Amino acid sequence: YHYSVDACEFYQQMLPQGFNKTKVWGFAGLCKDSNSKKVKYIKSSPGPTFEVERDISANIEWNNKILGEYMFPIDTTLPWTNPHNIKIDNDKTINNSKEGQWPPTLVMHLHGMISSPKNDGNPKCWYTATGIRGPLYTTNYYKYNNLQPSAMLWYYDQSPGVSRLSVYSGLCGMYLIKDDKFDFPKENYHIPLIIQDKSFYEDGSLCYNDENSSKDEYKWKEKFLGDVIVVNGKVWPKLKVENQLYRFNIVNGSNYRSYKIALSDNSKMIQIGSDAGYIDKTQELEYLVLHPGERIDILVDFSKYKLHDKIIMKNLFSENECQDIMEFEINSIKKKISYNIPNRLISYPNIKINREKITTFLMLEKDSINKKRFLIDGKSYLQSPINIIKVGSSFIWEFINLAKEDICIHLHLIHFQIVERQRINISLYKEKCKVNEINNISDEFLEEIILPEKYEAGFKDTLHCPAYFITRIIVRYAPYYIMEDVDIGENFYSFNTSEGPEYIINSQILEQKDNYMIRPQIVLCED
Repeated sequence: YHYSVDACEFYQQMLPQGFNKTKVWGFAGLCKDSNSKKVKYIKSSPGPTFEVERDISANIEWNNKILGEYMFPIDTTLPWTNPHNIKIDNDKTINNSKEGQWPPTLVMHLHGMISSPKNDGNPKCWYTATGIRGPLYTTNYYKYNNLQPSAMLWYYDQSPGVSRLSVYSGLCGMYLIKDDKFDFPKENYHIPLIIQDKSFYEDGSLCYNDENSSKDEYKWKEKFLGDVIVVNGKVWPKLKVENQLYRFNIVNGSNYRSYKIALSDNSKMIQIGSDAGYIDKTQELEYLVLHPGERIDILVDFSKYKLHDKIIMKNLFSENECQDIMEFEINSIKKKISYNIPNRLISYPNIKINREKITTFLMLEKDSINKKRFLIDGKSYLQSPINIIKVGSSFIWEFINLAKEDICIHLHLIHFQIVERQRINISLYKEKCKVNEINNISDEFLEEIILPEKYEAGFKDTLHCPAYFITRIIVRYAPYYIMEDVDIGENFYSFNTSEGPEYIINSQILEQKDNYMIRPQIVLCED
């Protein structure tokens, strides 16, 4: 596969007909039109969904053709690209330099892909439409090997300090690795969904900053919660379906909002996959929770419904306008298609631990001028790597969240399984320790162990770390589909993990990510 994709600015009908079109950022290229099935140059926000076959590589040229300014004021006190090297006065809480609004930068990350360092989209590999390039830039032509099992991944811009704005503006999309291993719904009965929340002004334009803020002083926001739900670029869409079994790959593409998804009539959904693809066996769910960056693969059976019946996909975390995600309406009754869906789907290796555990602290601090910063192990993106790990290493990794906010950690290159969570008695801990210091959490501060949620089954790349909890995972620095035991130093990747920029770990809550919660990590490869 060879693709050339343009990041660009345009207008799109996001709100219902009768409202103005919305200025967005998105992607354009030669795509198959979903209605006519003809190939033509199409612009969309979110961008087009890539559909690729497993074991066939894809080469994507990510072109930056955004010639206008950022759609929202940037915060130049954050660690950002600064392509014109303008002078920043970091003694001020906010230094909203108009010079920093242009030109926008781009560097694409394919979230969930097992990529070589130069194809992973390191934040320092950014580039502009005007030809300015970041310090680690080598190319905007990325190769993805697609060796991993069928899964839904997603792509987005991760330019440092501004990713919350660029993804909110529309620079994201879905990527499906497909195979024919199982008899699941296909074609029109297989639908990917990217769920986001946004806010709009009366003229149809996107709103991100607080309207009560001074027009001359836009501040970094700790969180963003929109007032409408958008699915695949449409506000509260309605999907006409047949009385058949459907497959939905769902990604939470919101900056901050989490979703507790259920059907309005309490019908059960069947989970067949997670972040990294198939889980070991199918399971029924009454509800599921998706935090930012997480994905899930489910089946929904509409065969029991009558013509014109309506079912709402709900968000049980909300009681306001964001409670309804989308509507399904039965508009056709046909002979039911039969599928041979197995109970057991795939076998995964039992990971053999071969080194000591790693402990990572997630923290919220205030600097000398009382400005908040989200840090990993008390350090920022600009400081030394968080870890130096050899390929083949397998271990328990625990994340201790001492911030007041939930944090979602995304690990690049690797996938993991959640082992357990354990609540910290924060009141007792504060009596004896300083919360913003890295201290071992002794057993006296720990409460009962909690096992992962049912819908967290399988291998994942995005981890929900609740506030004041220890979250433990088991991880192996080898492809998760390799069945044999792996020793430290053995490289089962199809590339050298040491050649190119460092991998990173980061918060997938984009406001946190832009405000220092991103750290480099070195993965050593011994040939």
